[in-house]
Amino acid sequence: MTQKRMKLLLYMTALSAGTLLISNLSAIKLWNLAGIAVDGGLVLFPLTYILGDLIVEMFGKSTSKTIIYASFLVNVIAVFVFYAVIALPAYPGWDMQDAYAMVLGFSPRIIFGSLLGFLTSNLLNNYLFIKMKQSDSLFSKSFIARALGSSAFAHLIDSTIFETVAFLGVLSFPEFVKQAIFAYILGMGLELILSPLEAWIERNIRNV
Repeated sequence: MTQKRMKLLLYMTALSAGTLLISNLSAIKLWNLAGIAVDGGLVLFPLTYILGDLIVEMFGKSTSKTIIYASFLVNVIAVFVFYAVIALPAYPGWDMQDAYAMVLGFSPRIIFGSLLGFLTSNLLNNYLFIKMKQSDSLFSKSFIARALGSSAFAHLIDSTIFETVAFLGVLSFPEFVKQAIFAYILGMGLELILSPLEAWIERNIRNV
């Protein structure tokens, strides 16, 4: 592996772990979009699929799977650290303990749903991506076709797992259904919008 290729892999690995962590922290907030409760993590989370597609295309299934597990581990460590720091006694005069605990001690359901959805959907995305690449169809000839095709199924699994674990029973059932559907549509919509950029990146790093 060339030095440039190694650097590229390191950047992509760091971005994968960081994107998941930032998305999890952002998911604490529910924002109002025309009456639909939308978690803030949706703003960034589709990037994990774009990174995943680029990694599996450039470095193969085995490396991609290792990065998924590493990203998962980083976020599990972050959760334990947040809870440990929350449990430490606050210094006298520091009056942000409640706010700190409220933000970083985010609901275990959100944590569990996010991590389970990420792990399951990204492993599925990789599996489908490789199958499409090895098939005798349009998907084998077009990177962006297999990227969007595999993501269409992976996003569905992720949205189903995350929304069910995190918000079923928290929101009213009609609100839950609207949010789950919108989460899938928004996630795929953002990836579709970014697909020309994704294709451009793939073309420019293909021979690194």
